Amino acid sequence: MRMFGPTLLLIAVVLSLTSVSAYAQSPDQLYTASKDQLAVTKALLAQQSAWNQGNLDAYLSFYKDAPDTVAVLASPVRGTQSIHNAFYINFAHPENMGTLDQSDVEVRMMGENFALITGRYHLTRNKKGGGDTDGNFSDVFEKTPSGWKIVFSETT
Repeated sequence: MRMFGPTLLLIAVVLSLTSVSAYAQSPDQLYTASKDQLAVTKALLAQQSAWNQGNLDAYLSFYKDAPDTVAVLASPVRGTQSIHNAFYINFAHPENMGTLDQSDVEVRMMGENFALITGRYHLTRNKKGGGDTDGNFSDVFEKTPSGWKIVFSETT
């Protein structure tokens, strides 16, 4: 009987840890992500990676090249070229860009061709680069022939 005691204890510990981790993550996040939700998430992560590499052109390539694309920065900026100009004014050098970390990201599909992404961001920069900042973001992505592209973005 002593031989089974530690084994049963080990099984009970493993089962309890499995139960805790299952409750810690929503089943929606683990099992119900669609192919499009995963594609949008992948685009968002690639955009963040471009930012963290100091590659503003690659970061901005995730915006749809259209006159009605909007980014709400300090105020609304309309059109891809205007969005590029606004980012280059504020983030001309990699030290101004810092390191971007996104959290609490949720992807909600809005039909077959659009997705709403919300979350929090934290930008780590030195004082010369503008200092740390954080807030919330909302992006609307559109499914285009060249992949998922941002058509509306707002940071607060």
